[in-house]
Amino acid sequence: MITVKQCAAEDCDLWIRLNREFMAFEIKDDELWGGADQASDEAFQRDFQYALDNPQKITLMMIESDGEIVGFANLPSIVSIWAHGRALIIDDLYIREKYRGHGFGREALDQIEKFAWAQGFARLQFQSEKTNPAARAFYESQGYSPAEMYFYVKYPEQ
Repeated sequence: MITVKQCAAEDCDLWIRLNREFMAFEIKDDELWGGADQASDEAFQRDFQYALDNPQKITLMMIESDGEIVGFANLPSIVSIWAHGRALIIDDLYIREKYRGHGFGREALDQIEKFAWAQGFARLQFQSEKTNPAARAFYESQGYSPAEMYFYVKYPEQ
């Protein structure tokens, strides 16, 4: 059994460590992510504080089991004309490696879905990189359907 709870101020350092751990696992194509893993702790702290100050725009969650942190989720929201309401985006859902394969991801996703519907979101959405076939297989096994789209990014000139 797991608990998915919204982050509080005291979770900042742990949230940064988990995000860095996730980035080390996930980033395969630096050109796509623009060196996000090289950001300073101060930049992460600013992002964390922004999320706490703007819960209508983004929700940060910790995933726990028996007092152990097993992962996290970063969940920004948008207003979607296509969904005719707000859409919650699973920007990141990360289960630490030693906890994978034990149902924690499935339980976390179930709790995130319940959170989304209880908050009145009209759609839950996310993207998954081609370089992460395990994530794609996981989401499809949970009833999500892939929609073939291209993900475009542009970063400011440095």
